[in-house]
Amino acid sequence: MSYSDDEEDVYEYSEDDEDADDGIVEEPARTRARSESFASGGRGRANSQRLGDGVYSLVEGSEVAGMLDVKAAEAAELLGVPVAQAEALLRHAGWNSERLMEGFWGDGERLSRAAGVEAWGSEAAPVGRGEITCRICFADCAPGETLAAPCGHRFCGDCYGGYACNKVDEGPGCVGMACPEAGSRGSRRELRVVHQGARWCPGAGCTKVARAGPCVGAVKCAPNGCGANFCFRCGEEAHAPCDCALVARWVEKCQNESETANWILANTKRCPKCQTRIEKNQGCNHMNCSQCKYEFCWMCMGDWSDHGATTGGYYKCNKYDPAKADADDGDDQARAKRELDRYLHYYKRYHGHDQAMAFATKQLEATERRMVELQESTQGSWIDVQFLKAANEMVIECRRVLKNTYVFGYYLPTDAAKQRELFENLQEHLEKFTETLSEMTELPIDQMDRTEIVNVTRVTESFLANLIQGAEAGLDMSAA
Repeated sequence: MSYSDDEEDVYEYSEDDEDADDGIVEEPARTRARSESFASGGRGRANSQRLGDGVYSLVEGSEVAGMLDVKAAEAAELLGVPVAQAEALLRHAGWNSERLMEGFWGDGERLSRAAGVEAWGSEAAPVGRGEITCRICFADCAPGETLAAPCGHRFCGDCYGGYACNKVDEGPGCVGMACPEAGSRGSRRELRVVHQGARWCPGAGCTKVARAGPCVGAVKCAPNGCGANFCFRCGEEAHAPCDCALVARWVEKCQNESETANWILANTKRCPKCQTRIEKNQGCNHMNCSQCKYEFCWMCMGDWSDHGATTGGYYKCNKYDPAKADADDGDDQARAKRELDRYLHYYKRYHGHDQAMAFATKQLEATERRMVELQESTQGSWIDVQFLKAANEMVIECRRVLKNTYVFGYYLPTDAAKQRELFENLQEHLEKFTETLSEMTELPIDQMDRTEIVNVTRVTESFLANLIQGAEAGLDMSAA
């Protein structure tokens, strides 16, 4: 199945494609009739085709839920178990029917224990007309005021609701939460997640689900989506040319306290006598340690008594001493300052492109209005002014990639001189044309040259592709 950016929800099927048992997404209803010849199974069964390398498609989340229902019903019928139990078993098997069947018929009891459904129905308490005692607060409740998972253990609505809310607050692990009664698990039917062959779009309020074949990296939720660009593998913002692990390292570095420690090392010095860390808070270089009262020079760390008029002047330490510089170059403070300077070099540029991307994204919201103005001023068609939107979108994409090139460059090995030279050359060219295109998109309507903007957009796109391809071909950082 392939997806075309030029058409809305157009799906093409090949007779060479094999039916993927682990697919869970049904094609849109209006195109379902075209794929009936490839469907198998009973009436109403939705058939999902395996996606090719580098191909992805978008569907509504409601279609995924329908597909899960169909698959769970089929598994329940084959295994002779309730639908809720079949769904829990399927989820444990990664929504792979073949794996489920193999495990169930091989050792069904072991599979049921692993999935937490071995107690379902075995201790189910019949719901009578009398009061039921909550197994948490031991309050007597009417049957209609209690809740129970398929395992049959009943609790009052307040206790079960509070328990479920606490589990949800703990994060994604709530999908597999156990029944409050030790030793059993409840139904996970209302808390669904998509298996590894699909991923929810992380865009705010977006209900789209992306399905992807092998080798898919970045996914754009378009057309008819929120337009978010995200990585299919990790779910974060698209981060080419970096891999997921590299971006995770960078985010952790920017968020944790390691840079605070580096700042302390770079901006404080140890007292030469007692080794207490001292931060200079006044302009004078005459330091007096508050701990041991030792007096020394902040510049050279020498004894202040050596800086009198009788010793060649108070600031004889302004003379450059190559031997001493070489000796000091390897100390903790010098190394920390160099590392901090290097980090700030990359971070400032990373942050700069991130802010520029945010500005371009905000500018895109006003692009349609500018396109209307341009169409009216040139008396052209709507198609004739699409270049402005394309240019703005190209600026956003380039800013995103350039932002991540500084993450990539930061982690390039220091001894990879040829790699660094090639990478920085590609980076320089992309930055140059991105800045040019960005300036063009911000020009007043009457100063815009359509031909020039179209040409620069195409050239910029070419440099963008060259940088990403170059990083994938010869600058792979996964092994660094």
